[in-house]
Amino acid sequence: MRRYIVVTYLIRPEDGQYASYCPELGTASCGDTIEEALNNIKDAVALHIETLRDTGALDRFLADRGIKPLLRRPRQGKQSVSVPKDALVAAQVLSA
Repeated sequence: MRRYIVVTYLIRPEDGQYASYCPELGTASCGDTIEEALNNIKDAVALHIETLRDTGALDRFLADRGIKPLLRRPRQGKQSVSVPKDALVAAQVLSA
């Protein structure tokens, strides 16, 4: 059965680069440009999820972080999130 989670990415300037962070999973990365930082955090999150799935630890990890997988892919719509003033935000639906 396919399940889904929604994650967000925060990107902010830091020391001449852009730091990227997924608060739901605690995953971080960076890049020289906003686009590179976003691509790198997406890759890091995908690898994090894949590793957890491969080791059989995904369900426990999600439960420990209070993330409840959805049984249906959520419809795209407006969501309200709190974002630091100096950060950009993006969201993504992932298969869990």
